[in-house]
Amino acid sequence: MRDLRVLLSRERPKGVTLLASASRAGVRAALLALVACGVSRAVLADWNEIQTQRAKEATKWAYRADAIAALYSSNDAWFGASESFLGADVDSWADVGLDAGVSFETKLGSGTLFSELSAVYSRTGGDDDASGSTIGLTDTSGFTLELAHVGWKAADLFERMENDTLSITVGRQNYNIGSGLVINDGGADGGEHGGWYLGLRTAFSDALVVSLDSDRWLVEAFTLKNRPRQGGTQGEVYGANIEYKLDVRTRVGGTFMQADSNVPGDAKLDVFSARAEWKALEKPGEGAFGLAGEYVDQSSSQISAAGYWLEISLNNSYMPVASYRYAHFDGDDPATAKDERFREIAYGSTDWGAWYQGEITGQYALGLGNLVSHQLRFTGEAETTLNLLYYKFRLDEPASFGVTSKDWGDEVDVVLDWEAGSHVVVTGVIGVLFPGAAAEQYAGGSDNWIHAMAYVKFSF
Repeated sequence: MRDLRVLLSRERPKGVTLLASASRAGVRAALLALVACGVSRAVLADWNEIQTQRAKEATKWAYRADAIAALYSSNDAWFGASESFLGADVDSWADVGLDAGVSFETKLGSGTLFSELSAVYSRTGGDDDASGSTIGLTDTSGFTLELAHVGWKAADLFERMENDTLSITVGRQNYNIGSGLVINDGGADGGEHGGWYLGLRTAFSDALVVSLDSDRWLVEAFTLKNRPRQGGTQGEVYGANIEYKLDVRTRVGGTFMQADSNVPGDAKLDVFSARAEWKALEKPGEGAFGLAGEYVDQSSSQISAAGYWLEISLNNSYMPVASYRYAHFDGDDPATAKDERFREIAYGSTDWGAWYQGEITGQYALGLGNLVSHQLRFTGEAETTLNLLYYKFRLDEPASFGVTSKDWGDEVDVVLDWEAGSHVVVTGVIGVLFPGAAAEQYAGGSDNWIHAMAYVKFSF
């Protein structure tokens, strides 16, 4: 069974810094421990206002609910070696999920008091899922509290800032920074909860977020704790995030935080992230050119790691949106004293391929640490949205995964999103992972891994 987090995790993967001398079983367990939790694909339903007698007094109640079902089929999962590699066949399975909540807000002083409360149910049935997280479990369903926070916000408090809003939120809440590479998902799906891919549990617990947002500036301070599965260790982070919008086309940002896994013997990890995004003005017949990137440094007395990515995009109204992204996340060099493997602290999904790289590799096989990738993406929008994604995957330090080759493989994913109605979204995915020598050496199989999914979300 693989872990849901590396740093803010249920347990620290064993033998990660000593993989050069680890057994094959230990190497396999460590690699599986690097993979993150299932992705939250569905955008939550819009709030539906509940009419009350106090509505005219600026007191509002609202509700939302999403029901989700997904079917999965993996042919030759783990390159045809799933039974020997995971200990079970993972040919087909299904998820169902329900996410429902209520919100409240009322005028308080010069601002607004607000609160949200929600719960999540998920279940996995059929065979075990390809992550391996349900293997050996008899009950793979769970009903859990999700959002439970209260806050206060007020607008136009500072004369020198345009359209500023100050907010303070305490309790279980969602929180995202940038593209979701460092902070996005605080929950734990799969295992005894089921619903690995649905990823409905994303909120951080015991969270405090103070935010000042305006037309130009976003300044935030935060403290967050993750929500591990049963028996896990709860990690925490605290830090600050700042973003500046130079104009409508340019944005820069930076984050500093300290992460504590709360695992005995682990030193606290200092994390610094710098990111930027720029888009040129679209010219008739030429389209708009864009650049985006991010660099993350992680350091402690035990760890010295880095990760970064750079993306180039071209948006033309006459053609599909095209983009190329290079991403590099350090792996551990067994010959050095420090651990150089990039830690996935609380990363999640904000788009296809960010940051679950590949519907097979990113969802079920590998996390970010020790992975180097080239991504080509084409997106066409009409009545439906079609995404075609190609990945070339390589390992940064193959020896740390117990293999000799850097070539993990090539993956092609086709994703179709269709809004079938005002309350219904249908998504279809088909992907193929062609194994390289590293994947073959690691899993012990050589077949092409073919994966398909059908997903339906109904919003009440």
